[in-house]
Amino acid sequence: MSGEPRPEPDGRVVAPGTMGGGSIIGQPRNVLIRIVALSALLLLVTQILFSWYALRGFEQVLKPQLELKAEAVGRAVTNLVGFAVDELEIPPEKLVGVGSYFDDVISSNAEIEVVALANVDGQILFSRGLPDGIRDLDSASATMEEMIVKVVPVAVGNETAAELVVGVSNQYVADRLSDIYFDVLTVIVVSWLVTLEFMVFFMNTQITTPLHSISLALSYGKEGIFSHRLAMTTKSEIGRVMTALNELLHSLHHRYEDFIFEVREIRNAQLNRAIAERVHEERLKVDRRFTFASEGDIRPSSGAQIRIPLFLMMFSEELSRSFLPLFVERLSPADTGFSTEFLVSLPITLFMLLAAIFTPLGGMITDKIGARRVFLIGVIPAAIGYFGTFMTLGYYDFVFWRCLSGIGYGLIFIAAQAWVSESSVGKNRARNMSVFVGAVFVGMICGPPIGGIIAGRLGYEVTFLMSAGMSLMAGVIVYRLLDNTRRYQTTQSRSWLNLKVWRTLVLDPRFFSVTFLLAVPGKFVSTGFFFFLVPLYLSELGNSQSVIGWIMMLYGIVTFAGLSMASWIADQTGRYTLVAAIGVALTGIGCLAGLPKAGIFDGTWAVVIAIVCLGIGHALSLTSQLAIVQEVATVHRDSIGQASAMSVYRLIERLGLVLGPLVAAPLAIVFGYGGAIAWIGVITLGCVVLFSILDMMTGVRTGDARKTA
Repeated sequence: MSGEPRPEPDGRVVAPGTMGGGSIIGQPRNVLIRIVALSALLLLVTQILFSWYALRGFEQVLKPQLELKAEAVGRAVTNLVGFAVDELEIPPEKLVGVGSYFDDVISSNAEIEVVALANVDGQILFSRGLPDGIRDLDSASATMEEMIVKVVPVAVGNETAAELVVGVSNQYVADRLSDIYFDVLTVIVVSWLVTLEFMVFFMNTQITTPLHSISLALSYGKEGIFSHRLAMTTKSEIGRVMTALNELLHSLHHRYEDFIFEVREIRNAQLNRAIAERVHEERLKVDRRFTFASEGDIRPSSGAQIRIPLFLMMFSEELSRSFLPLFVERLSPADTGFSTEFLVSLPITLFMLLAAIFTPLGGMITDKIGARRVFLIGVIPAAIGYFGTFMTLGYYDFVFWRCLSGIGYGLIFIAAQAWVSESSVGKNRARNMSVFVGAVFVGMICGPPIGGIIAGRLGYEVTFLMSAGMSLMAGVIVYRLLDNTRRYQTTQSRSWLNLKVWRTLVLDPRFFSVTFLLAVPGKFVSTGFFFFLVPLYLSELGNSQSVIGWIMMLYGIVTFAGLSMASWIADQTGRYTLVAAIGVALTGIGCLAGLPKAGIFDGTWAVVIAIVCLGIGHALSLTSQLAIVQEVATVHRDSIGQASAMSVYRLIERLGLVLGPLVAAPLAIVFGYGGAIAWIGVITLGCVVLFSILDMMTGVRTGDARKTA
């Protein structure tokens, strides 16, 4: 019959193809977007106002506190000088070792810039921090005009034998205020993004998805299909509407059964066979027009359901991103026979290697038991690994715990991608995959700066404890929210270890070129440049931990901001491979910004330019790469399984993650951090050139992606 529901591979159904005008209840996107936008705007304005008042208060409190600190230091010094002058009867001008003592005072108190001892006539006897040639306090006053200055007398009995002048650095005050401004700005951005993520998540789970369920039920009813019930997903007002609709459908089902019974009784009571047959024919017409037999629940699922759990997992991993190489460098043992660069790169490499190995294993398991269970399994080693890192005692147990976290990371990553991939159909694949990629990059935006702030104030280890807690929270959300229905099952699914799987995929020209020449170099830049070299290089350039976290935050901000536009361009043009190639080429060009003797920018600005280019490049390339591979996986899914096909892609792609630190470490030893970054750019651009040549040789043009969808 027209309007007959189309079954999904897992036995559930989607709305009929012809609804005579579409869904009964439209998606309330405009209203929800306005609500979210208004809430986000009010939150941002409130945060800015409170932060402004807090910063003004901090600035007003900082200088009095520094004055107290200067006075306290001055009294400690004058007590010692007074003892020498009064008790030992040594004249102030004949004291020995005062200059070295002042050096110790300044080195122990970063905020103090000037310490000077003068006699009662104002002649400076000993000083540190004053320009050469200044011999009296009157001349020194011009130098210390913008400082916080405290003069503490050296008392001998009731008389003043000398005066100690302590000057607090004005630059120190500016630096502290700058750090606070950075931290406040970071907290505003991160809290705003986190709130926005949870708000959209709440709207999706509590409003959009339930309304979509009601819409599907009413659409079925419009076509005469009353065979499904709504799976209860909320206890809100919308949930009561769903309950009432289920009761209505249940009542209709019973009324239909009563009707069938009465028709059967009428038919059996007829003595005229022709009338009995006429009654039976009319009953068959009703059966063809309406469907009442129970066929399961309406349980709409979307990739957005996994977004918050995946965000929490990425956030927990990214907390340590800005300081992980520095932390490993501190733990690295001496006299091992290996360079420090190698010891620092080893935990990162092993983490990525274990993640690369368990990604395809997770894909194979996902084909069998579902994405929800694999995600929950992955949470266990991830959380244990983070907690073990918090309790770490040395370098080698740190490596072990990071390997354990890598196992969980690989399982969680492929489970989340499988959930989103199974919800992505048609020509909007890149946009659907942006849900997955967006969660990853929001985590990358929020994690490094917050981790840098926590590490700078509470220590490196505390961030890993927070990571353990957030990973457990992600597991609880997945357990409570996601159903364990596998939305695609194939009777011929093959293990990713099967040679036929590899042969089929590797011999596919698009899969081979995109995976080996675009995806692998893209990941190579991520770990070699961004994860490994950036923290070390920025630290070498004298940047604080908070500044490093903020600079690394730029990558996530730029990528996240460009994802929607990049995926829209790719979907509209259908030229996925072209968009992906341009993106990877841009990452390589960015790394050349600091090329020795030829770079336009040097130092920190070169890193900033490279990170911005990396963000734009990945925004262009990531969703397009996933869309291409997903199309290839869909073509071959009946023979090898979609999740297994995606697992092969992930395994090969993660070779770049493993190779990044291994290649970057020796490059850094030979060329320095800036030179290593430039060479990574050269290698990446070389891969893009090879991709272009192979693309022309195989005849797989950039516009063919849509034709094969």
